[in-house]
Amino acid sequence: MTLPKHGRRAAAPTPARFRPRRTSETRARRARTDVPRPDATRTVLAAAPVATTLPTSKRRSVRPAFSVIAMAFVGALMLATSVPALAITATDSEPRASVYAPVEDTISLEPQHLEVASEAEVPAHLAGSYAVEAAPPPIFSEVANVGSVTIVESDLVVWPVLNPENRSSGFGPRSAPCAGCSTNHDGVDFNPGNGSPVMSIADGVVVLATENGGGLGVNVEVQHNIGGELITSSYAHMQYGSLQVTVGQRVSAGQQLGLVGSTGQSTGPHLHLEMFGVDGVRFDGFAWLGERIG
Repeated sequence: MTLPKHGRRAAAPTPARFRPRRTSETRARRARTDVPRPDATRTVLAAAPVATTLPTSKRRSVRPAFSVIAMAFVGALMLATSVPALAITATDSEPRASVYAPVEDTISLEPQHLEVASEAEVPAHLAGSYAVEAAPPPIFSEVANVGSVTIVESDLVVWPVLNPENRSSGFGPRSAPCAGCSTNHDGVDFNPGNGSPVMSIADGVVVLATENGGGLGVNVEVQHNIGGELITSSYAHMQYGSLQVTVGQRVSAGQQLGLVGSTGQSTGPHLHLEMFGVDGVRFDGFAWLGERIG
């Protein structure tokens, strides 16, 4: 059936096709694009060797990772060498002994045994092979205002001053050093210095202690038992107020009696020491002491 060209039933006109105008330049361009190209790409790719190294971008990503691993290893090494072992093991679940705990002594001592040969002989101690000596009897002396006292023998004899080498006058005849002084010296004068201590030459009992001893000034007398013999020592010219003992008092060798002074008939500070026996006769005290002291 043929549709009418006019009216409602007329067929719709066919749209005109646009055909581009071909020019010489268009034809040349199409000729170039239509020619099949040789497979150069595949040839180049097949001829190119396979890369054996990582690309630059991948190498750059590996370097930071390696640095991080190295820093972590160094940090772990520093921690292991700087932190005490006790701090690392402090979290152990099992109890551990402290390194500072005292070590228990596990030494066991066995009793010692002494084996003696059967032929060994033990010497017998004979009875009565030693002797007991009785102590020497004391000396009984009458002390004024005290009565009878016992004087035990003294085992020690000492100098009356610390430095007995300093002396001004010995025992015996001499030129009188002052008006009223004797020409026959009954004692020995020591010069240790004013205020020096005066000491008893041995154990004994004080029989005189006075600050009004006449020409002897402040004076102390002590009786001793020396080798069973009664000996009296007299200490004169001591300082006022320096007496350390009283009558009837027991003293020991080296005990302080007073201080060196210049009381009574004296030309200067010194100790006048007199010594005598039961007969009252004075003797050279310096020589007597030197023999016993050495």
